[in-house]
Amino acid sequence: MRLSAEIIQTAEQRTNPLGERELILRSLAIPAIEHLSVTRDAYDSIDLSNNHISKLENFPRLVRLNSLHLGGNGVEFVDGKNMRRNLPELQTLVLSGCGIRGWNVLGELGVGCPKLEVLSLVGNPVTKRQHYRLYVLNKLPSLKILDFVKIKQSERDRAKRLASSAAGAAMEADAKLEAREAASASLADNTNYDYNESNTFEPGEGKSAEESFATQFTVEEKSKIRDMVANAASAEEIDRIESLVKRGIFPGDRQEGQGVPPPPPPPPPLEDEDVVLGEKRHVEAVNGGGDLKRQKVN
Repeated sequence: MRLSAEIIQTAEQRTNPLGERELILRSLAIPAIEHLSVTRDAYDSIDLSNNHISKLENFPRLVRLNSLHLGGNGVEFVDGKNMRRNLPELQTLVLSGCGIRGWNVLGELGVGCPKLEVLSLVGNPVTKRQHYRLYVLNKLPSLKILDFVKIKQSERDRAKRLASSAAGAAMEADAKLEAREAASASLADNTNYDYNESNTFEPGEGKSAEESFATQFTVEEKSKIRDMVANAASAEEIDRIESLVKRGIFPGDRQEGQGVPPPPPPPPPLEDEDVVLGEKRHVEAVNGGGDLKRQKVN
């Protein structure tokens, strides 16, 4: 069920035990975050638990929001830039029982939630990785409680030592690799893209990088774009590639900065004999063979 403006306006509202004004949107099979601007930033807390949300993205400006509950979803991706810009006061985030696996996602949480104090990742695959708690503390130094356990000063000290060690450097390298793989997989999702309205398109910018990738490039170009993303040296380079793809421009095109396709080659010149005699050639099969016969037209 899509999260429509009507669903938000008719949803349960309450004052929770912490005295927060809370909007209840749990267990509605919601697939994606959208239309939250309808709330007019009137809530301290939003409960989106037990839905089908896989990406934390597309948040509107919600300055009042300080608690967000998303336990029991399939969250695997976090748009840190969007969260940092539009949820500046977020202090509590519950992501228990989701699908977070990579260090790169924890890094995005660090980018998006600079004031976060309470975080739950219980039941996520990433919690089984070595040095998980210490890595989270490096990315989210403002945390006070992680997975319902209070953070001690001794853990903070260990996290600092890990960050400056060879093991910490290896974890950061893994995080960059996982970020590239996630970006490549995001572009590759076009193979299962479902067009409900039409399979035709107009040249130019698509609604998203995924749609443009699916409709405006050949199989060979798609393969090259995936390789470019996988081998990108920085997040800025990945952003540049996605921006060009969204505009329908192949990243390797010499004219990529202009967004104009190269002009077609000129037609081949006419032969001198054809110009003088004005002859017209007809191709006919002779005796079932491949011989050609020329017939002049006066």
